[in-house]
Amino acid sequence: MAATPTLSRILFAYEADGIILGGLLLVTALYIRGVVNLSRRGVKWPVGRTISFALGISAIDYATSGGLGVYSHFAFSWHMVAHMVLGMIAPIGIILGAPLTLLLRNLPSGRDSEERGLRGFMVAILHSRYFSIITHPVVALAIFDGSLFLLYMTPLFGNLMTGHLGHVVMDIHFILAGALFFHVIVGIDPNPRKVPHLVRIIILFAAMSIHAFFSLALISMNTLLDNGYFAALQRPWWSDVLADQKLGGSIGWAMGEIPILIALVATFIQWVRADAREEKRIERKSQLDHEAGREDELDSYNRYLEELALNDLLSKDRLDKKRNRRE
Repeated sequence: MAATPTLSRILFAYEADGIILGGLLLVTALYIRGVVNLSRRGVKWPVGRTISFALGISAIDYATSGGLGVYSHFAFSWHMVAHMVLGMIAPIGIILGAPLTLLLRNLPSGRDSEERGLRGFMVAILHSRYFSIITHPVVALAIFDGSLFLLYMTPLFGNLMTGHLGHVVMDIHFILAGALFFHVIVGIDPNPRKVPHLVRIIILFAAMSIHAFFSLALISMNTLLDNGYFAALQRPWWSDVLADQKLGGSIGWAMGEIPILIALVATFIQWVRADAREEKRIERKSQLDHEAGREDELDSYNRYLEELALNDLLSKDRLDKKRNRRE
């Protein structure tokens, strides 16, 4: 049993979760190896992506092995804080670190057109039907927010909390579901489905609404969700487990809106930048067309409008002549 939670214990307590920590060390080592390999080939990997990835990994470690992870096993409110970190904060850092792009740049390609190689195999996975389905914004939203109701509004949550493996399964699900959702919304890695920015904004507002509805439902409940798990611990602090559950709902509502708002701002910025890039592309193509003596898109469109106007005038003139003959 952990001691009464204090600020120092939440910040500095540490009990390593062997499964999660081992996975984090492996992923971090591979990421560093990939950056070093690119550097040796003279390819500069953006420092901001490395920092973002490191922050995401650190957040996962803190929410699983750090003080937050320690107390998430003993109180629902701390469990909910860890859930928000694993599912909504850490995935943003991981996704902005562009791990798939780094992986593709490091994997060897085939020796010829008939041999696919590891890079070709990875590209085939990213363009597979399965990946295309799960990266659909509606599917990603259903996994991201729909799993909240499946987990917490059924006996599944209480069953998973009774064993360490169940807790690990929950943590991994939170990470993967959040990574998938934010990959679709603000990801910079390759995505077989090009989601319009307006659709991304609509999905974010839908996620915000669903999350708020879930939190309100959690706050208003007068029954325990954990099948008596937290009450059976008989912890000497925060003995009112129902009040602690309602507190967890409030924390989930407050913490859940902030990352979505950040993603919303990031989506607006990406939209503006995409429009600016498209405008520059059109201007560059127009300049090249002029230099080559070809008609650019704007001139072609203007000529098309002139032809329509001329055809309208000719049609009107013919009608006037027919009317005059009849008279």
